[in-house]
Amino acid sequence: GLAAAPALAQPQAWPSRPIRLIIPYPPGGATDTLARPFAERMRARLGQAVVIENRGGAATTIGMEAAARAAPDGYTLVMNADNIAYFPLLYRRLPYDLFRDFAPISNVASTALVLAINPRLPANDLQEFIALLKREPDRYAFANPSLGAPHHLGYELFAREAGVKMLQVEYRGGGPALNDVLAGHAHLGVFSLGAVSQHFQSGTLRPLAILSPRRSAIAPDVPTTAEAGLPRVLSAINFILFAPAATPPEVIASLNAACIAVMEEPSLREQLTRAGFEVMTSTPDEAMAILRAERDRWAPILAGLNLNLD
Repeated sequence: GLAAAPALAQPQAWPSRPIRLIIPYPPGGATDTLARPFAERMRARLGQAVVIENRGGAATTIGMEAAARAAPDGYTLVMNADNIAYFPLLYRRLPYDLFRDFAPISNVASTALVLAINPRLPANDLQEFIALLKREPDRYAFANPSLGAPHHLGYELFAREAGVKMLQVEYRGGGPALNDVLAGHAHLGVFSLGAVSQHFQSGTLRPLAILSPRRSAIAPDVPTTAEAGLPRVLSAINFILFAPAATPPEVIASLNAACIAVMEEPSLREQLTRAGFEVMTSTPDEAMAILRAERDRWAPILAGLNLNLD
């Protein structure tokens, strides 16, 4: 019995219980759309449930802070967009430090953003919409899903380059913002393409331009911002999976391998492609490089926009 005691005292192999995946947005947005099928397949790959916990609000700070404070044992993960890399340039007080408190696991996917309006507005394309805004300034509202998000900054670039101004209505995520544009309570949104492409087909939302250098395969008739006359209005999203810092390297490696294997499954790739995502996995070091590049790219742009957020 004494001889067996050291073996019994060894820690259980990871994972031995369910894993919590925090999504720092309300249900219904692009991150949620990506995370749910991803979590299902990770459960099958890891042999443990991957339970999604939506913790939206405060520009994803609520969910990110919860993840940063979690035990670094591989049982709490968070998926977020790479725009959080430039949050220190926007917010004076953040309760976490992305590069200190988190360990990137892998880039997961990317999606383009699109400018879209309620179809009842008398504008058929981006230039007609700009003319409408100039004729009636301050009458129309932009549905801002999250301060500092790529959607918000995409709008700010659009407003600066087009020389227009709109009222801004703040929401707790892409889902509520989309609902109000669909209902006509707000007029313009910048949305993840995958979250709204079905509304283009049904006619409940009118696309104006994709904030990308190239057109999308799932919305080939929608012009790019360059084609619509605003070539510098570019914004996209990379979705990255994180663990708290100090998570054991072998757990990070196991999660990275599982993530890559899951995203290579043809059925998931097809599902996500239809939803407007482009699968893009990486090593942890490559994911960190993406974050640093995003921070460096936006630094001079943010200085020019002069945004100061609390």
